[in-house]
Amino acid sequence: MPRPSPFDSGSAPGLEEISTRWTMIHDPVQFVMRYAPAIRKYLAALLKNSHNAEEVAQEFLLKGLLQGFVRTEQLRGKFRFYLKTAVRNAALTHLQRQRKNEAGLADLAQLADPHDEPAESDQEWVDEWRGCVIDRALQGLDHHQQRTSGNLFHTVVRLSLDFPNEDSTALAARASQMAGRPIAPAAFRKQLSRARRQFAELLLAEVTQTVEDPSPERVQEELAELGLLVHVRDYLS
Repeated sequence: MPRPSPFDSGSAPGLEEISTRWTMIHDPVQFVMRYAPAIRKYLAALLKNSHNAEEVAQEFLLKGLLQGFVRTEQLRGKFRFYLKTAVRNAALTHLQRQRKNEAGLADLAQLADPHDEPAESDQEWVDEWRGCVIDRALQGLDHHQQRTSGNLFHTVVRLSLDFPNEDSTALAARASQMAGRPIAPAAFRKQLSRARRQFAELLLAEVTQTVEDPSPERVQEELAELGLLVHVRDYLS
């Protein structure tokens, strides 16, 4: 039997049927696959040194693989905030090792207070986290496309994201080239309409897993903070 869609009720309260499952947190492989890019970019923004950032990222991920990344009882609110604090602490530990030079001391003082975090590093974290969520949803579309004959959900959504200013005629031409067969603009629009609904569902499912007690309000708040609500809003009302 097909899994019921969280949008089947046609309204936001349908989100209440989705329970929080911390599978990506307890599975180190899934964790690395989903959030390692965000961790690396955030560390680079904090440490201002790509070599040091990569060193700290590898240490952080290796420690997580060996010891586990988080304890469920410590999770409160949003996993994104918990992980951000853990990564900041890893950066702080690295700077403490390098505190012999004056520049290191200045960076250490800045990172010691979360409220003094540079705006660009905070934005880097949000941007990369959003990218990880979108990539996860696109992987779901790609999996669906590969196992469904004639389906182009991943192709049409990917093109619409990569070329937002192009019309359906131009996008259909790109899709035709990628698929190796002619795709009319009307057919492209039909595929895109259906694909966007599934894309929204996948985004919703991914974000829901990272919010404690995911009420409709909390999930929609996280979607808005990540700049993802634009992809989901039409399917919540």
